[in-house]
Amino acid sequence: MSLDIVIPAHNEEHRIGPTLGAYRAAFGESDTRFVVAMDGCTDATGILVELHAASDERVVPLSFPKLGKGGALMETFRRCDAEFVAFVDADGATPPAELRRLVEGARAADVVIATRRHPTAVTPSARPLARRMTSAGFALGIRWLFRLPFSDTQCGAKVIRREALQRIVPFLSSRDFLFDVDLLLVATRLGYKIVEVPTVWIDQPGSTVHALHDGRRMLASALRLWLHHRVLPVTPSGMPAAGVPAATGSRPEREMVHAA
Repeated sequence: MSLDIVIPAHNEEHRIGPTLGAYRAAFGESDTRFVVAMDGCTDATGILVELHAASDERVVPLSFPKLGKGGALMETFRRCDAEFVAFVDADGATPPAELRRLVEGARAADVVIATRRHPTAVTPSARPLARRMTSAGFALGIRWLFRLPFSDTQCGAKVIRREALQRIVPFLSSRDFLFDVDLLLVATRLGYKIVEVPTVWIDQPGSTVHALHDGRRMLASALRLWLHHRVLPVTPSGMPAAGVPAATGSRPEREMVHAA
């Protein structure tokens, strides 16, 4: 089973080295690649990734002008050719063992996403109150606005079958942090099986999230994405039906895989 692990990175010189080291050690298979999607980096991230690439041919550096997380991921996905494509955050909040669990789950699904909001999920580090409130409010708003049943769209660990990804990517429009929502919305509309898996999530210091400022940005981006999918909804056939209102019927079914 071939696997491409995509790691989006914007100025992650302090975290990309340990994350790559941990993942390289945990995934020793020769048919696994670690594709680092560097998004307009201006620090030493590129140098560190090149050092890893020099000692492990499975590490693939890709450098883009500033496209946003979603933009960098979309461009990288077009270059992936493994049977399964995963993506994780550069800060190492998702331990490699947890990503491997998601990959195993993808054998019986099209898309597998980690969730921190299930009772059996483990989050050892308490996040600041402002971040918890912003995150909870965003999650509730997304479920209501897009009628998505998933408890945690924003957890930065997901695995997708390449065949599904090839159909999903052309319909994606979000280049910022709403990329995950866009991906799940398109996958749902195309009828793919999406499974949530409770995860271990180790919150890392150094977040640049600011509750008030980023809350406004999240709201504006969510409304733009909602409008886009109202104007150009994706149908199960894979064809955008211009001018046809988005589906507002029953919610799509969600499958939950409980932690072992």
